[in-house]
Amino acid sequence: MSFRVLAVGLNPVMQKTLILEHLWENEVNRSSRYYLTVAGKGANTARVLTELGVPAMHLTHGGGIHRDLFLSLLHGDDIKLQCIDSESEIRLCYTLINEERHTVTEIVEEALPVAEKTDGLMREAYLSLLEKTDYVTISGTTAAGYSKDIVPWMTMQASKAGKRVILDVKGNELLHSVEHHPFIITPNMKEFLETLFPDAKFREHGSDEELAFAKEKMRELYCERGIISVLTRGTKSVLSCSGNEVHEFPIDPVKPVNTIGSGDAFTAGLTCGISRNMPLDAAIELAAECGRKNALNIKPGTIL
Repeated sequence: MSFRVLAVGLNPVMQKTLILEHLWENEVNRSSRYYLTVAGKGANTARVLTELGVPAMHLTHGGGIHRDLFLSLLHGDDIKLQCIDSESEIRLCYTLINEERHTVTEIVEEALPVAEKTDGLMREAYLSLLEKTDYVTISGTTAAGYSKDIVPWMTMQASKAGKRVILDVKGNELLHSVEHHPFIITPNMKEFLETLFPDAKFREHGSDEELAFAKEKMRELYCERGIISVLTRGTKSVLSCSGNEVHEFPIDPVKPVNTIGSGDAFTAGLTCGISRNMPLDAAIELAAECGRKNALNIKPGTIL
């Protein structure tokens, strides 16, 4: 079976979204509206690609008492899946939507380490699936227990095989992956700058000085390595560089319901556009529209 995009996620999550009339500390808060979904950047990307009609395969891991439920939820979303048994519990994260104050609070469990054998099994599965696809997305952080080089290694293997890699990672995983020439990188601007300068602190949306500095580094990345960079900045314009100039794409404002997963929807929309041979500008417009649609949904990582 072949597919268009292999969507890799090495830190799976089951996400509980609760809608509250109000959120009071040190009190009992009750909710009659709540949803359980598989989230995590890799799963969200795979789900939105599937909703866009792009044949996609999600590669991830999972174990413990929630594994069967995890698999059932993914299959319920029609996501094609290969899941390595990591023997580690799948983490739970919680989104608290406070209708009184129009706020979204996320509570994140850190991942437990995967079993020692997981790294080798994941690499074996990846190489097998790589033969059947044209594009690879690698999204999010990596659970403890994997070798530090697994994301750069995946990028290298895909590039060697002539596959186009879209990376939504940060830190050392991004820094060491650019050596292997991914096609596009899609961190947000803050992640991009903190990857290049880990000892510095940057603002979420960036000052004018930080914006100018990011643009300079984006041009360097393309001119020196041929890597396209597409940087999101929340509600501010998206930056893209695929030549000597950095272009800005304004974002239409929306009143969000739940912004969790909007960045993943953006990555999925961008990958969809690229896989359909759209010009980069058009692919970014599709990506931004997917991000907006996700923000208007209660459930994260969906545009329907």
